[in-house]
Amino acid sequence: MDKLAVVINNVHDQHSITRVLASRNYQLFSQLEWLYKCNREFAAIIICHRKSQQAPLPALPPSHPNSRIIVLSDQTEENIIVDTLNAGAHHYIARCNSERVLQARIDAALRVHSQQDSLVLEVDPYLFKVDCRTAYYGERMINLTPREFQLAYYLFSNKDRVVSDSELMTSVWTLPPNLDTRRIDTLIYRIKKKMNLNTDQSKWKIDRSFKKGYTVRC
Repeated sequence: MDKLAVVINNVHDQHSITRVLASRNYQLFSQLEWLYKCNREFAAIIICHRKSQQAPLPALPPSHPNSRIIVLSDQTEENIIVDTLNAGAHHYIARCNSERVLQARIDAALRVHSQQDSLVLEVDPYLFKVDCRTAYYGERMINLTPREFQLAYYLFSNKDRVVSDSELMTSVWTLPPNLDTRRIDTLIYRIKKKMNLNTDQSKWKIDRSFKKGYTVRC
């Protein structure tokens, strides 16, 4: 199992995150500076922060460019979320839910990057090329925007499973799961049209499970 780096300087958070990551292989750091001095590569770096620390979010680690960065914070201001993602974080997860929900969101964030280790996903008759974010129907290229590709790729990677709105918000948009999910419905409509899903031209369809999420299935 890939190793994670976890940066926490709050004792309460250390206990809760330890329980959440009980089945994971991780190394705990109480200061981000200690991580900078570590020569080991990590699959992901989880940085925990609370506004009660009366300090801004720490600088993200440039010395580990191949690691995925997941920030857990109780700060929900839009500017802070946007600035953190623009600074290099791949996911921003709000610390406002149960440990069970937090574990599911961390797992989802780690899963999407693990899936992308495979540069090609083939689900006949569709082909997804991750390195150039290009999708094909047979030999015909499908004109998907980068976000449409990311959403379609994620759903087809998890075919036959209900993918919740909150998981999509966290894993595809890297946004808190409680924001307006109409953006998902809008992109699903475009993807269906461009990929000829839910029509006689394709055996695949995207179904909406009421108040649950979306499923790709035959």
